[in-house]
Order: sequence, then C-alpha cells, then structure tokens
Amino acid sequence: MAKDRGTPKPATGKSSAVSKVSLPQWIALGLTILAVVFILQNRTTVRIELFWVSVESPLWFILAVVFIVGWVVGVLAARGRYRQRRPH
Repeated sequence: MAKDRGTPKPATGKSSAVSKVSLPQWIALGLTILAVVFILQNRTTVRIELFWVSVESPLWFILAVVFIVGWVVGVLAARGRYRQRRPH
C-alpha cells in the first residue's frame, strides 16, 4: 500500500524554542551580536571628554558602557509604552 505524502501530519502541540522567538527579537539578537563583535574589534586606548571630565580608557570599555546605557534607555522606554497601553 502506498503512503500518501500529500497529507499534512497532525500537530503535536509542541513547538520549538526557535519558533517562539519573534522577528523583532531576532533583529535585536543580531544587532547585539554585531555590537559585541564591534566592541571586541576596537580595543585601542582613547580619550573621551564630556563637559569638564576627561577619561582615557580602552575603546572597548567605552563602547560597552554606551551599549549598556542604550540598552537601559530602550528597556525604560519600552516599559513606558507598555504602561500606557495597559488598561487601568
């Protein structure tokens, strides 16, 4: 008896962890990996001046700090949008 290959298999109810990740999460992961690679490739020492403060530090450290600050700002901004959409 020949098997019918055209019929779809019934769903088992299980989904992989990869299928649970949304497109924006994949984009965020890709940008994070890109930022980490960029940070690791820029390891020279630089001088940063902000207002009256002057700091000499490895560029990777400065980039990591700016990346973390940007991430925190993004999280805080997302929390504000979430609170506005939630019904009271």
